[in-house]
Amino acid sequence: MKRKSLAGLAAVVLAAGTAVSCGSSDPEVTSDGRTVLKLAIATPTWNAGFATLAVAEARKYFATEKVDVRVSTFASGTQVAQQVIAGQSDVGLMTAEPVGIGREKGTRLVYFAGYYPKWISNIQVPKGSGVRTIRDLPGKRVGVTAVASSGTTFVRTAMKMEGLDAATVKFIPIGGGSEQINAIKSGKVDALGLWDTQYQIVKNAGISLTPMPVASTAGIFGGGFAVKPDMLKKRQDDLTRFGRAMAKAMVFAQANPSAAVRDMWRLHPESKPEASGSEDTVLAGQVKVLQVRLDGQGVEPGHDRWGEMNEKAVTATVSFMRQAGLIDKAFPAADIYTNDLIPAINKFSFAEVRAAAKAAQ
Repeated sequence: MKRKSLAGLAAVVLAAGTAVSCGSSDPEVTSDGRTVLKLAIATPTWNAGFATLAVAEARKYFATEKVDVRVSTFASGTQVAQQVIAGQSDVGLMTAEPVGIGREKGTRLVYFAGYYPKWISNIQVPKGSGVRTIRDLPGKRVGVTAVASSGTTFVRTAMKMEGLDAATVKFIPIGGGSEQINAIKSGKVDALGLWDTQYQIVKNAGISLTPMPVASTAGIFGGGFAVKPDMLKKRQDDLTRFGRAMAKAMVFAQANPSAAVRDMWRLHPESKPEASGSEDTVLAGQVKVLQVRLDGQGVEPGHDRWGEMNEKAVTATVSFMRQAGLIDKAFPAADIYTNDLIPAINKFSFAEVRAAAKAAQ
């Protein structure tokens, strides 16, 4: 393969396309009439960046929409894509790289609702690091959640665009949570290849970071909820109801982010950071993480339209992947996304959800 640095990612996506699904052709239905949807997400640990999933469960938005959403976590977006392509998961929450590469390799996935309105990966360096620019990375240690993560892919891509060999970098898997923080504080890495909410978690731990932005990622689409094309056709109603529950959760979280974080803590106690101060201080830090994800979601008052994807932004993402060497040829943006479900997904009273959120604890 021409692009050695991306061989692993492409191979995993391609291999998934040859896997045989062991699931039934008919969706599972619970005894109380809810349709089961298996959702794969890419995160080393539950954190406030995914609090909206907890809100949808805790506030019974999933139950009201008659879906039973069963979430599985994976170390990388590549693994999430693999799960969906192989039929092990129905829906995957993932960034654009595995979807773009999969489209080129014949393992097509389609976004039916956006979740990352902007490109979320970048490179940042902790205070005291000798790294100042991307050109300083050769020979350095770069901390990533997992070697196959989208953050790793982005570092490799950024280096390639600068004419550098990513094989000269040592990628250090530092996971998430306390493991991640300890690795950074102890000086095990010189730079980081993470994403927006992960960086906010690191900042909450008192670590000063300096970003090294890549200008060509400005204004491009980051990713969202994706499925196989046949899933989009066969289970459109299920996906619409899932999307509506997520839209309600987004509206709730925007109106009352503190309550959303507490929902996360109740359902996933391990997501609550060890207290380094008062609970109010810890909560305030977690709200900052959630607000990173809420930015640009289109659920603030006056913008009642969640999940809609911008054709220009998706087209720009395809162009970036081509420019970065992630794919050989550009393709129509419509090949990897559709807004067909968005009107029905947003068919509920935003005002009622906001009012309930304001009254919530």
